[in-house]
Amino acid sequence: MRYRFFIFIACVIVVSMAGGCAGNPANQVPLEEKVAKLGFTIGQPVKRINDYQINGWNTVDLKHVVMSFGASRNYLLTLRTSCDGVLSAQMLFFSTTVGFLTDRDKLLVRDGGSQLSHCYIRTIHELEKIKTSDKSQ
Repeated sequence: MRYRFFIFIACVIVVSMAGGCAGNPANQVPLEEKVAKLGFTIGQPVKRINDYQINGWNTVDLKHVVMSFGASRNYLLTLRTSCDGVLSAQMLFFSTTVGFLTDRDKLLVRDGGSQLSHCYIRTIHELEKIKTSDKSQ
C-alpha cells in the first residue's frame, strides 16, 4: 500500500514538473519578432486613431492584433487580457463613445461560432512597414 502511495506521489511530481516546463515563457517568440514576420516594426504609442474603418487585420497572438486602416495606416492593438476569439475571428468591430478609437475602447470579436467577445484595448502603437532592399537586381 505504501509503495503505491509513493509511486502516485512520484507521478504527480513528474507531471507537475512537465507542465511547468511546457509553459516556460523563455520558449516564446518575442512580440517584435512576431510583428516583423508580418512585415512591420513597432513604432510610437498613440492615444487615438481617427477614421478607423477596418480594411483588414492579422492576429499576432491572443493579446495582440495588427489592424489595417486605409492603404498605409497600420496599428498594433495590445489587449488587456487574452482574447480567445481573435484566433478564429470572422468579424471585428470597435465599441467607442468618443468618435475615434482610443486605448480605452474595446475590440468586439465575433468568432466562427457566432460568439461575441469583448476584448479591452490596453495600448495602441503605430506600425511602420519594414523596408526591404533587393540586392539581387
